[in-house]
Amino acid sequence: MIRLKIKQDRTPITKVSERRKYQRVEKPIIIRFRIRPQKGQALPPSDWDMVGVNNLSARGLFFNSSYNIEIGTVLDLRIGFSTSTVPVKCKGIVTRVKESPQTSIFGIAAAFTEIEEREKEMIDRFVNATLNTKLTTMQFQSA
Repeated sequence: MIRLKIKQDRTPITKVSERRKYQRVEKPIIIRFRIRPQKGQALPPSDWDMVGVNNLSARGLFFNSSYNIEIGTVLDLRIGFSTSTVPVKCKGIVTRVKESPQTSIFGIAAAFTEIEEREKEMIDRFVNATLNTKLTTMQFQSA
């Protein structure tokens, strides 16, 4: 099992966005994921699961799942932006799990670990285009 050391950061929440290398967007995008087997394990019984992403950046994503996936678990990911484009194929590692006490839904944060540079750039362009569209729409509505 892969173990990550988590450094506790006491930086005020207002400064967090300034530290991000890539912007992220909160836009519903459908992805597919599956848990990668550990060395020596067969593939898990569940094949690909489809979920909606809560937010996405070129470094990782956050989604809700009915599975309580352990921190350190490696995922195969397929991120589709539209039906007319080839999905981004990459691997990620679960970095955070947020359990909702009222439901059996888990918030899963995963950082990309194996992703081609061009695919990372594609995600970043998508995020920036989405943010620019939101800004233009907000400016138009406030005029």
